[in-house]
Parts: sequence; C-alpha cells; structure tokens
Amino acid sequence: MISVTCLHCGLPLRVARVTPDKPVYCCSGCALAARVPVDANGQYPVNGTLVTALGVGFVAFNQLLFWLLAVLLAREGQSQTAARLLLGSLAAGGLVWLALAWFQVAVGARQIWDIMFLALGACLIALGVIAREPCVALAGNLGLIAWSVRGLRRRKVV
Repeated sequence: MISVTCLHCGLPLRVARVTPDKPVYCCSGCALAARVPVDANGQYPVNGTLVTALGVGFVAFNQLLFWLLAVLLAREGQSQTAARLLLGSLAAGGLVWLALAWFQVAVGARQIWDIMFLALGACLIALGVIAREPCVALAGNLGLIAWSVRGLRRRKVV
C-alpha cells in the first residue's frame, strides 16, 4: 500500500497502486468537487459531472416522494396505487444505490470504510425490499449519500 494525499482535501489515504496520470481522491465527494469547478464569480458551470450528480439527487428525492405518497394513499384506502408507489420507491432506491456504488468505484474510493458503507447500504436496500419498507431503503441511501459526498465540505489547506 502506498500513502498518498487526496488532491481535493489533502487527507492522507493508502492505495494499492498509483497511476501517474490519474488523480487520487479519498471519496466521491472530493472527486465531484474537483470535477465541478467554480468560476471567478462563484458560479458553477454546467458540465456532465454536475448534471449526473443532480440526476442522482433527483432520483433519491423521488424515492422519498414515492414512499410518502404511498403512505398517504394507503391512509386514503387506495392500497393498489400505494403498493405500486412502494415498488417505485424501492426501485428508485436500488437505482440510487447502484449509481452511488458505481461512482465510488469509478473514483477509486475503495478503502475499507467505503466498502463497509456500500455493503451496509446494500443490506438496507435488500432489507427494505424483503420487508417492503421503503423507509429502510431510504435510510440506507441517505447514509450512503452522506458518506459519498463528505468531501464537498472539505477544502485543502495550503
């Protein structure tokens, strides 16, 4: 294992190998922050990375929205529509987890804690599907989102 520092926040981390032309980040939040630059006026230019991150956030929001609508419709006695919305929420949760897992692997965030959070998120998604409880899957995704974007609040101190 080789000790390196994250190019965005400067935190030390250990990696198996370093490719000279490939940047090293400690998490997908640092990779996201590094790929979405801020111009001189403090504006964020639209690029593919930003659109993708916003798309994942939109699907995660819809996971929450489908679950809440299902709860409301179940109280109104519309159980068939509520059941479809529950399945939609669980499907959205699975998509969010897959996207977050892909991002973590793509940016090279493969430390033991990254793998543990991915596994915990997968277990909570599976438990939510088995128990048909979207709130469990949502909790897993919210935890994984918080873990994945933790680098957004850090800046490298020079």
